[in-house]
Amino acid sequence: MKKVITSLLVLMASAVVASAQIVKQLEEPTDKEFRKAVKTLMYKTNGHDITPKRMEAMESVQAVFNRFTHTAWSDYLGESDPAKVAELERTGIPYFLRNAFEKVRKEVATTKVKEGTVAIWLLYNMGYIVKTPTSTFGIDIYSRYAEDLLDMIDFVMITHAHGDHYTKEMAEGMTRRNKPVFANFDIAEANVTRVEDGKVYEVGDVKIRTTIGDHNAQLLNYVVAYEIDCGESTDNTILYHTGDSYNYTQLNPQQQVDIFIPHMAVSLDIQSSIDKFKPRHVFLSHLHELGHSIEKWRWTFHDALDLKSRLRHDHIWIPCWGEKVVYDRSNW
Repeated sequence: MKKVITSLLVLMASAVVASAQIVKQLEEPTDKEFRKAVKTLMYKTNGHDITPKRMEAMESVQAVFNRFTHTAWSDYLGESDPAKVAELERTGIPYFLRNAFEKVRKEVATTKVKEGTVAIWLLYNMGYIVKTPTSTFGIDIYSRYAEDLLDMIDFVMITHAHGDHYTKEMAEGMTRRNKPVFANFDIAEANVTRVEDGKVYEVGDVKIRTTIGDHNAQLLNYVVAYEIDCGESTDNTILYHTGDSYNYTQLNPQQQVDIFIPHMAVSLDIQSSIDKFKPRHVFLSHLHELGHSIEKWRWTFHDALDLKSRLRHDHIWIPCWGEKVVYDRSNW
């Protein structure tokens, strides 16, 4: 495959080039090239250091994303025949998604988290799994295989009721295991802890402070932002996951934020958020939500690179599915 990373290098230097123009230059990789790119993203590079190797892999994967429609996604989710599902997952985006999930599942089960650190995995969209020395929890977990995580997760948080941020089956499964589910809406057959604005909830040594805010001008008081103190075993690492919050004036963390996890394109003023509470790191999220059409609300690696180039902050991450990050404040 012809390497076309020059356009991305230009993009990192300047926000003048529109991502739509770059998309037209992409060449679709062979299946072998695509698999290699997926492995590079998940295992051989990281979302903080956007090296030429990382950018080349993003370029290859993005070319395949650009041809995977929301109707293909719907067909994949709707397929119930295990043999047909396995065939779909042999290549393309379903291959990437299934391999990312399996990587996360295995690593969550086997990773030994050292004192003072936190391990974080991006599963899909805004969905993260977090493991500390004492607990494991999920935020906005969405996957057709989400129930395979039930026995290894202690509790889950859901930011809002849109279908790409939770699954009913996982919430019900957590309830059957007497494990907490935090949300601001009810889920049938699930025992949900209905969170309130400004309240603090505790699970083990993890403390969760909630802020309820707006998704957009129509969906007011719809989204929960979670300020998560991961506990003394992590030196009280603070994660701030804001779901699809769009009004930065409503975001008001009470402690120094280590990792800020915003929706990168819901009209949230991320720069003003950064200026307001000065997080140590920012994980740009909600890329490649496959339920959205390619032409609308399907944000790409190029969109994230463009945004990264415009933000005034030294530690902007563009994580990918399946990627593992071990946060150690003393070394970051």
